[in-house]
Amino acid sequence: MQNKKIRRKVLVPLTLTFIILIAAFLYTSYRIRTQDYAARLTSRYERVQSILQSLVATHTSSMNSIVAFITDQQRFQNAMLNLDREQLLQHGSLLLDRLYLQQQITHFYFHDRNGHNFLRVYQPENISEAPHRFTMQRAMAEDHPVAGLELGGNGTFTLRLVYPWHVGQELIGYIELGQEIDPILRELKNATDIDFLVTIDKEFLVRNSWEEGMRMLGRSANWNILNDKVLIDQTVTIPEDSAAIILSDDAISQEQGSLIKIEGRTFRGRSFPLQDAAQRTVGDFVLLHDITEDVIAFRTFITQVVAFSLLLSTCLFAFAYRILGRVDKQLADSQDRLQQELENQAKTNEKLEIEVTERRRAEDELTRLNEHLERRVTERTRELHTLNLEIETGRMALEEAYKNLQAQQATILQQGKMACIGQLAAGVAHDINNPIGFVAGNLEVLEDFWKKVVGFVEIQSDALQKNVAGDNLVQVTEARKKLKINYIFEELPAVMAECFEGTDRVNRIVLNLKGFSRIDETEARLADIHECLESTIGIVRNELRYKADLKKHYGQLPQLFCHPQQLNQVFMNLLLNAAQAIERWGEISIKTWADENNIYVAIGDTGGGISPENLTRIFEPFFTTKDTGVGTGLGLSIVYDIIKKHRGEIRVASEVNQGTAFTIRLPLYGLESTNA
Repeated sequence: MQNKKIRRKVLVPLTLTFIILIAAFLYTSYRIRTQDYAARLTSRYERVQSILQSLVATHTSSMNSIVAFITDQQRFQNAMLNLDREQLLQHGSLLLDRLYLQQQITHFYFHDRNGHNFLRVYQPENISEAPHRFTMQRAMAEDHPVAGLELGGNGTFTLRLVYPWHVGQELIGYIELGQEIDPILRELKNATDIDFLVTIDKEFLVRNSWEEGMRMLGRSANWNILNDKVLIDQTVTIPEDSAAIILSDDAISQEQGSLIKIEGRTFRGRSFPLQDAAQRTVGDFVLLHDITEDVIAFRTFITQVVAFSLLLSTCLFAFAYRILGRVDKQLADSQDRLQQELENQAKTNEKLEIEVTERRRAEDELTRLNEHLERRVTERTRELHTLNLEIETGRMALEEAYKNLQAQQATILQQGKMACIGQLAAGVAHDINNPIGFVAGNLEVLEDFWKKVVGFVEIQSDALQKNVAGDNLVQVTEARKKLKINYIFEELPAVMAECFEGTDRVNRIVLNLKGFSRIDETEARLADIHECLESTIGIVRNELRYKADLKKHYGQLPQLFCHPQQLNQVFMNLLLNAAQAIERWGEISIKTWADENNIYVAIGDTGGGISPENLTRIFEPFFTTKDTGVGTGLGLSIVYDIIKKHRGEIRVASEVNQGTAFTIRLPLYGLESTNA
């Protein structure tokens, strides 16, 4: 009976303890997993926003180049100045077909100088007035190109560029290009491996116009799928009833998002506000991340841990059961011996005296044992104190190693990003260089053929003047005028000259891309710092041209043994920071000089400057004063690391509202001595 009581008193609490520990582990694992999902969703959204902004900037730059090419064409200028709608439609239709096939340009407008619609190239029969959108209003107010994502009249979400068209100093009108968001979303999915849903609030739409726009784009148009929103685009096929359940779930807008099951796959989705160029919230941007494999792996992990815990608990339970049985038996034996001893003491006084003597001897022994125990406790306390000191020293070393690891991780992240950009730039340069070579070569052949045709026509004209009768000669002359042969002879050389100029521009862009990427250069080499600067300026020129005048003061520099691609990254980060520091218009200066042992590069701007409290922290990893989503805080940290690797130094001087200047010193023999 006593055995059962002791075992029950010990084993029942032990079993409850195991159950509570396992339950606490499962709950903690679930909470950690949920928080991890929320953090990963937020991180993915920030990464998606960064890549989306980059894609929009890339497409905007491409459309800027297209419009700049159009505005330079004499035939378009003449047609717009003469308000010749038929000529604009003829030239614009051919160009729009190519733009749609190559870059998915779907909208093409010509507006007069007052911003009124003059021609819709993609819908010439539609002569109704186009609404003055935010991009048009800003372009008219600021007189420079403005681009942004805007909601169209038919409910489509479109990247639009409005470009003021000047001939000389005269404004003759505006050109507007538009591209649907669908190809941008496809590129975004390929870059992030994340699916998206895009919804628009019904308050911004007219049902008939929206349904017509969706049919024009070949998409499903179900107005009643939700009460207050419509689904306009998606990168993953979802049944309409499933989409309605997903988008109407309140959890999808919370931090942890919503768990969604679609055709046997598990997704975690979260919605974020969708804003247009005017910063209006017009709908939702829903991220869907496939976590099927993560869920399976997590369940497998939990199953394995629970199974192992149950096995371990069972073994411990059996061991405790056995040990408690032995203890119970020992207690029973001790009780019997104690009873026998008491009976013996009651029988004889001699045995009592012997017992007293033995007890005194036991007390003396206990005293000695206590003294020995105190010495052992003192020694053990001293050992624990020494061990605590060692642990504290190890903890401080671990913290220092963690800080170094964080800095190295930031450097590797930025270098990986620049390597990807370099590979992309080199690939784009190679893909552009081959076809533009064909075009340039064919233009040269066409120019030679044209000279031969002109010579032949002149000989033919002389022969006609000498040998053809008067009436026939008059008839030939009239036909020549009617067909505008003389006009063709005058205009075609100009057209060919414009084509040659275009190919030269593309060649210069390709050279800049190749010079900037240098993905095949992994070793240090002798390089021209001016060549590195010019290559970087060619890459970021589009970011600088609308923010500041670029002043260059180059001195005589020897070649430097260095990693050119890393120095390109330094110059690019400093130039972009200078442009971002200027709010409206300013000046960016680049100055170079050298002495006997060093090369100096100074990059300054007239921007807002850096406050004294931030000036000492600008080179720290992940420190940034920019808004969330605009920067990562790694740019100047990477610049500092690259300059240190070249055994150089970087100094900064800044005054609030006056500007900032970075001065880089690169020793001529620093990297060579390192390699040696």
